[in-house]
Amino acid sequence: MASPQPVELNSHGYRLPCEIWMPPDLAGAHVALVLCHGATQKGMRHELIRHLARTLSTRWPVLTFDLPGFGRAPRLVMRKPDDYLYYTHALSAARKAEELTGLKVVMVGHSMGGRVSLQAAARDGGSTIRGVVTIAGLYDFPRRPEDMMRLVEDFASFVRVRLELPAEEVARYVALGRVMEEAVKAINVPLLAIEAGREHYQFIRDTRYKLFREARCPKMLVLLGKADHKFKDHHEVVSSVIRSWLEHQFALHG
Repeated sequence: MASPQPVELNSHGYRLPCEIWMPPDLAGAHVALVLCHGATQKGMRHELIRHLARTLSTRWPVLTFDLPGFGRAPRLVMRKPDDYLYYTHALSAARKAEELTGLKVVMVGHSMGGRVSLQAAARDGGSTIRGVVTIAGLYDFPRRPEDMMRLVEDFASFVRVRLELPAEEVARYVALGRVMEEAVKAINVPLLAIEAGREHYQFIRDTRYKLFREARCPKMLVLLGKADHKFKDHHEVVSSVIRSWLEHQFALHG
């Protein structure tokens, strides 16, 4: 089993905690994986992320990292609306993984990390990121600024963050810009969406299938009927689904 090694990841003024898990043999790996955690103060040490890093790194290089404001990372400073979306740091992590391994990257994100991974892939355009896996991470934001404002306020209440712009500006930008719909339409790499049949977030249940239909890339959706948002007791199933998809998508197509 691979053991994680610390990596220096500098991203847009932040020095982010980061680890690389290397397989015994890189031959046949074809891609490296970057795991992006959700909205948890455990960051990359979240149980699902840790399990995926351990199990998938037997075959592929795996990079994990903490987003600003989470885990052991520095406080997030929001100076512009895009800082709320986090995709710049996912892109930095993807490029670091490519630098370390010489391989193109598949982003794997849980919950918020899935949304961040989708936005990173949309902006990358297939240069470094060659695939995306979302785990309960395919969802849209509210279209009304007042509804989005509640999400921004909730975010600011549990993330280590300093706002240097009005929260209302962030809410308007995200809601009126339809940022997730535009990102999903822009993705040109394969997408695997793993969804929970017992998803407890209403906004995810309400938007995931519509957003999946909007995607124009090669795509697959897997619904694990008995799983909840955290996929507790289903970590191994999630790992197995990802492994099978990676082997089919990249071992066959390179």
